[in-house]
Amino acid sequence: MQQNNSLEHFQGSKFKEKATIFGVIGFFFLGIVFGPLAISNARKAEALHHSATLGKILGWIDTIAGVVWLLIVVLIMANAGKH
Repeated sequence: MQQNNSLEHFQGSKFKEKATIFGVIGFFFLGIVFGPLAISNARKAEALHHSATLGKILGWIDTIAGVVWLLIVVLIMANAGKH
């Protein structure tokens, strides 16, 4: 039983770590891609009883900022086509 617990603990730690890393990368580069990856890994970590709040928050910030950035680019391109 102890061995299974330590495997769960290790997996939870890895998901938490990946969530944070993806969240930080997404903050600077391709947030619309790395944000959902951070959220997904944070959920997996939390399912294994690890708190991954930082990765989840960064993931949501990345995702929202990525969508806003994409909308701005689309609006600029659409507006440029009218001139």
